[in-house]
Amino acid sequence: MFSVGSQLPLTVGMEGSSNDHPIIIPELSMNMFELFLSVAYNSWKPEGPTHDDVLDLLRFSNKFMSQKARDVAINHLHERRFQHKPYELLALCLEFSISKFFVPAFRRLVEFRICDIPGPVRRRLGFEVWNAFVDLKELLDEHNRIVACKEPPIVTHSPYCTDNTACFIDWRQLWWNSMARFLLDGRNPQKFHEAIERFQELGPEIGRVNPECWKMLLQTVKNATAFCLAFDLVEETAQQLLAALITEPAPMLTKAELDTLGLPSHEEIL
Repeated sequence: MFSVGSQLPLTVGMEGSSNDHPIIIPELSMNMFELFLSVAYNSWKPEGPTHDDVLDLLRFSNKFMSQKARDVAINHLHERRFQHKPYELLALCLEFSISKFFVPAFRRLVEFRICDIPGPVRRRLGFEVWNAFVDLKELLDEHNRIVACKEPPIVTHSPYCTDNTACFIDWRQLWWNSMARFLLDGRNPQKFHEAIERFQELGPEIGRVNPECWKMLLQTVKNATAFCLAFDLVEETAQQLLAALITEPAPMLTKAELDTLGLPSHEEIL
């Protein structure tokens, strides 16, 4: 093949001169090439690609600018994203500039305790992500304590409430003894939505809180205006990190697109 159009004959034993003397590309392993063939011909082994295969596809796409290999690898990771720890997915997003599941992975990461994230992974996440994560955890913990310690105010009592003072006192006590305990439990702290579900089950144990006042207060809690602030903070932080750290590589143009632009294809250039 390499002798076509060449003015000089191929030297015997030269790379590419025969099947016995293939062209060796050090960065391209046998597995990478086999995976590329699987992508090119859409023919996979019955069990499909392993996680290591997906990583090899991403490395292949980075080195040889194969958009199809990249798309296949990213779609495979996205479909199985809940099988992986969020910090593992974030590390891959940063290494291979993947934006598709960066934000959802960061949301899941926030649910982890700092001590549960292995040291080597922290280094892979980099200073920006790790620092933002730690700062965010501190802000969320502070917000959690504020919500736990300050009950939603009773703006107006129900017309059926005959003792507003007793209703108010027991409401404050009920919030501290129940919702605050759910949120700040040292052994098993509840997330906001879990705490609300448990809180609304206290119907028979509300003391002197008027039942009609209890219904209005419970609706206020379910609206979760204060709780939404935490979600918004996580979302905003994730979006800012995505914009600052992830730049998707420009997709390679297909032959049809090159023809539309009047540009020669790779084969025509060769």
